Amino acid sequence: MRAGILFLFLILLILYFAVLGGMLYLSYRYIKYVNDLEKNKCECSKDTKRDMIKNFSYIILISWLLFILAVLITPTGKMIKLVSGNLFTILQILIVAGYGAVLFLYSKKLIDESCKCSESWVRDAMQYQSYVYIFF
Repeated sequence: MRAGILFLFLILLILYFAVLGGMLYLSYRYIKYVNDLEKNKCECSKDTKRDMIKNFSYIILISWLLFILAVLITPTGKMIKLVSGNLFTILQILIVAGYGAVLFLYSKKLIDESCKCSESWVRDAMQYQSYVYIFF
């Protein structure tokens, strides 16, 4: 019985870190993608949402790095209290909802306008990730 619970916990932990790693990787790729669009002077991709995606992606990357650092240096009891607090939950929901909405609106704009210089798997990933964020 105990081995089964431990096995399930390990599977969930691996799944959690895989999703987290994917999210961090996509945030990095969005920054690189937006920088490439700017560098290549892709006119049809110009939009304030382009800058918002870059800023949100930086916020995601920096906040996760700070969170990992906080987990390492903060006593466990205080960390659990902080993470389970209402302010943390509301802030997290607002950031994810905002990021999902911006990803959706920007990728939809690029697709609807048939922006050739923006064609990439990253643009498609933006669209699909926005569906996940909006769903949750």
